[in-house]
Amino acid sequence: MRSLVSRSLRSLCTAFVVTAAFVVTEAAMSAEPTSAQVAPGAPPVKPEAVMLPDRTLTCDLGHATNVDTGKDQRDSDIIFDSRHVFGVHLPARPARTTPPPDAVEPPEPVAKGTEIIADPDKIAADVIGPVSRVVDLWPDRVELTLPMSRVESKLIVITGFDAATGRAHMFMTNARDLANININRIYGGNCLVTIKPPKGKHN
Repeated sequence: MRSLVSRSLRSLCTAFVVTAAFVVTEAAMSAEPTSAQVAPGAPPVKPEAVMLPDRTLTCDLGHATNVDTGKDQRDSDIIFDSRHVFGVHLPARPARTTPPPDAVEPPEPVAKGTEIIADPDKIAADVIGPVSRVVDLWPDRVELTLPMSRVESKLIVITGFDAATGRAHMFMTNARDLANININRIYGGNCLVTIKPPKGKHN
């Protein structure tokens, strides 16, 4: 099986920020009521916004030392020389109903509370500011970008959420663009996801 790191790199090559793979939930895109459902002259009834839950990820990330972007590497091929606790918080927010902006377009406002919450080993100490761009397509994929300099950013990609186990995958690297990923600064691993349902919702 292709390794998590290899799959993440291949996924990055499809889009630095996902747009083509954008999937809208059925509830968020439900059609406007028909005339049989709405009284004559009444304004259209907008569907209730779908809310993504508050999510806290506690991750065990390994530093990959032998990533080869020219090879289709398996999990057993990747060598990690260290392990690190890493935490990220994603606040509750409305689910997307439109594709996210392209990577070259101005970013949307970042929801308050979107942040790194645990980094005892300072593997992300090279960032110079808070999260600057978010593409939240939970549960399929979440991308976070944090500035490192005028030309380089730290990219965190969260994928593979499994509701049955409460776990997801995280991939983190430094990048200038798709053609300039720092293969010496690649981290990957699994995360325990703690979910707080949106207000008014219960498990």
